[in-house]
Amino acid sequence: MNRRAFLSTAAACSVVSASAQYAAEAQPAERFAMATRYSAERNGATFLVVRNGVILAEAYAGVAADTRLPVGEGTRAFTPLLLASLAQDRLLNLDEPVAGTLGDWGAHPVKSTISIRVLASGASGIAFDRRDTRDLATAIALEPRESPGAHFVNDEAPYILLAEIARRKLEAAGREPDPARYLTQRTLGPIGCTPITWTRAQSGAARFDDGVAVSARGWAQVGELIRREGVWRAAQLADDDVMREALRGSFAESRAGFGLWLGAIARNRNDLNVDTDIWRAQSPAPTDLAMAAGAGGQRLYVVPSAGIVIVRQARGGNAQWSDAQFLSLVWRDL
Repeated sequence: MNRRAFLSTAAACSVVSASAQYAAEAQPAERFAMATRYSAERNGATFLVVRNGVILAEAYAGVAADTRLPVGEGTRAFTPLLLASLAQDRLLNLDEPVAGTLGDWGAHPVKSTISIRVLASGASGIAFDRRDTRDLATAIALEPRESPGAHFVNDEAPYILLAEIARRKLEAAGREPDPARYLTQRTLGPIGCTPITWTRAQSGAARFDDGVAVSARGWAQVGELIRREGVWRAAQLADDDVMREALRGSFAESRAGFGLWLGAIARNRNDLNVDTDIWRAQSPAPTDLAMAAGAGGQRLYVVPSAGIVIVRQARGGNAQWSDAQFLSLVWRDL
């Protein structure tokens, strides 16, 4: 990290360092009013805009500021934090084979070649069938649908497998073996993303695909750590290489990172099975935008080039949400 970047990240330690009073005074009354109204009219509960760690706008509708709301598949934004935390603790390398931890894969001619990087990118070829039981045993036994690295599939199986890889690595190292508790104690607590609630499978395993309830400010802290490439309070809290890789996309799909959707230009017309219009013509989304997305317009947007993190949470689903329209309203006031 160069000296300028280091000083910049050291200076902006936390989105909660700016008080709500300061945030209100820092913006004209009409600033972000259209974006706030657009969100509220679509069951919006929280709206938060942060630039370089300073809150520019914050609004709540029918909920308290510390209310934990479920973010659905927006939970997947926590996966790069888990991987980067393990890598920083020297417990994981993106290029190691999954079979090194899931020994069941070692004798398989195809699965033995899948790396953690490829699994996290969604391009491993491992995905549940419509009739499959969505559990760990089934995920481990899945046969690859395609050659690793060839095609992206938006599916929960990789997240189940990554959580199990984390569990086994932590247990072998004598650390807290529950990935959610490890991540909360090691990384989320220090950045202020607590309290947080994790939904768990029948086995007790935390759901990293669709299971977190978190406050707006807590989720914004996750976005800030992603934006800063793992730096927090002038220290490297999570591995920077993993954090950068999470925002790069893959050869198979430039629009998908590790648990995040990217504003990158599409290399193909594949349907990614996600309800968004950020890739439409004339979309205001910057090409370096990263987005965690849950049903009903649960959104975490991160734009590193602009120093921007935006959180929008909702109560219940709404089919009328448009990322392109919402972002155009936000961007007009930035």
